[in-house]
Amino acid sequence: MKKTNYVNILLALSLTLSIVPSVAHSENAIRSDRPETTVLKYVPTEKEIQVPPGLTEPFFVPFAGSSPNDPYYKEFKQEWFPHFALVSPTGKVIDQQEALLYPGYISPLQNGYGFFHIITHFGNSSFIIFDKQGNTQEITTYNDSFTQIDGEWFLYSPTSYTSYLYNARTKISKQITDEELFPISSEHTGEKTFDIHHYPFVKRNVKDGMVLSYKLGLKDMTGKIHAKPFFDDYMGYSEGLHRVKINGMTHFINHEGKVVLKPSRNYKVESNIHSGVFIISGKKDNEEFYLLMNKKGTFASKKYAFLKETSDGQFIAVTKTKDGYFFQKINAMDKPTTTLPYKLDKPEQLKQLKQTGKLFHTDTQIIADVANKQPFPFPHKLLTPPRKETVSMEYTVDGKKYIGTFTHDGTKIYARELK
Repeated sequence: MKKTNYVNILLALSLTLSIVPSVAHSENAIRSDRPETTVLKYVPTEKEIQVPPGLTEPFFVPFAGSSPNDPYYKEFKQEWFPHFALVSPTGKVIDQQEALLYPGYISPLQNGYGFFHIITHFGNSSFIIFDKQGNTQEITTYNDSFTQIDGEWFLYSPTSYTSYLYNARTKISKQITDEELFPISSEHTGEKTFDIHHYPFVKRNVKDGMVLSYKLGLKDMTGKIHAKPFFDDYMGYSEGLHRVKINGMTHFINHEGKVVLKPSRNYKVESNIHSGVFIISGKKDNEEFYLLMNKKGTFASKKYAFLKETSDGQFIAVTKTKDGYFFQKINAMDKPTTTLPYKLDKPEQLKQLKQTGKLFHTDTQIIADVANKQPFPFPHKLLTPPRKETVSMEYTVDGKKYIGTFTHDGTKIYARELK
């Protein structure tokens, strides 16, 4: 992902943020009030989707809005990508991506809410917010200025000069001022986490229309300032502490701006607080290593080749041996919580390693399930990160290419041959 500095993000946001009323829908049917596109005729039918019992949240199925062999992709040197349809746990198609110039982002559910990009058209975009029950709201934005801030809270705009925070549950929106614009990823992936009740705002030193310097502080939605501007960058929030940078060094501060922890400059902080500890990295003899550190600033684990936090409060810990790279899960006290060692066959994908639901995976492949089995013993490439219960992929069986969606145990929900 392309990274931008705070000033670039701030300037981009000042030109791209605001709100319009959203349109609410249920899982009843595909939308019929949008301009018809050729993509619609390729949307999967409910007869094609065989939902096994036990699914509890909406999922996505891929479809080819155009053929990978379309001369357009070769002529303009663009890589083919699939579109996706949102499907309820009961198998009803709720909505779908329709007119995209590039792959539209699909978010995971975060505290019961998620979103996906459905339309890009003449500088405007449309996004669908959906909840765990399959209810949806459509939001139109200027460019792609849309992101999920904290569960039911979103930041977005369809015009170029105003910004709004929007609550998808209460349908309440709050316009925020130019000074309240805070740094968010330019690609709306939600990787940077916020506390909606103590979010960053910027104070700039401006002379003759030029920003000479700036500092960030923390305030709430009533406008009350909890921490006066004093830090330089905002890295994320979790478990009551904000990760910020001051003079290039990472600090953890509380809601009032008090510095609770300042890790050594000898280590790079790799995560927010996670189950009371956080991940740091360093180098020795030109080889990178990872450790857990607690809130007292002391080491809480041995050295690993890589560490990654998981959604269940634990960590994936990778060890390098003479036989290759192996990983297992550990808790915040560095105690193994799995009895099986999992092998990573492609060390170059080490830093892509994640766990979603029952699956360990990289950005492109399923490595194994939690029982150390491979539910997908055929060539495959992930089309989007796995969801909590399902995974979508392009795969090859008997020399034929397919796109489809499966449960984590390998049960096929939907598939189409890719021609």
